[in-house]
Amino acid sequence: MPQAVADRQPVGDDMSLRDVQKSMKKDPNGHGINALGYDGVLRSFDNERNVLDAVGLNPAQIREYYNGLEMPKRFLTADGRNISRWDMFHPDAENIPKKFTEEDKARIRAHNEELERRGVKCCIPAKLADNALC
Repeated sequence: MPQAVADRQPVGDDMSLRDVQKSMKKDPNGHGINALGYDGVLRSFDNERNVLDAVGLNPAQIREYYNGLEMPKRFLTADGRNISRWDMFHPDAENIPKKFTEEDKARIRAHNEELERRGVKCCIPAKLADNALC
């Protein structure tokens, strides 16, 4: 684990989700993705799905992540503060987002182009658009 990550200060329970996201390391090439695992840990991944940064969220921050959307039932009891540093940076497969195939990317582009043709600029709430594909 890089020293900068190991030296990171714990995120406060009073931080907003947006502040947590802003504080996280990101893929320097701009090809990364952030994802909330079922364990309640928000992770920043590079394009190859290596973990760049990880923060255990409290239940209020997890609810904030799903603000305006239906929260999967598995998250109702999730508390990322109980996850070890090792597990944060070495997640189970179910907590790693799938890599999009070229076929997936083409389907997403076609869908987004169709939405744009119909005059729809984005298909998700503005709060979540920072990590959106559309």
